[in-house]
Amino acid sequence: MDRFLVPAAASIVVGLLLGAAAIFGVTLMVQQDTKPPVQAGDPASAVLNRVEYGDRS
Repeated sequence: MDRFLVPAAASIVVGLLLGAAAIFGVTLMVQQDTKPPVQAGDPASAVLNRVEYGDRS
């Protein structure tokens, strides 16, 4: 009976450890799937939608 009990117990332990590692890894990936916070800038220095050609002299 011990011939089957020890490998079965080892298989259960390995399966539980692999399952826990998979759940932990997926949880970390899901949590990191967010946008970084946007930092507010100075509106006077924003150049969006304005063409700046530089000095032409």
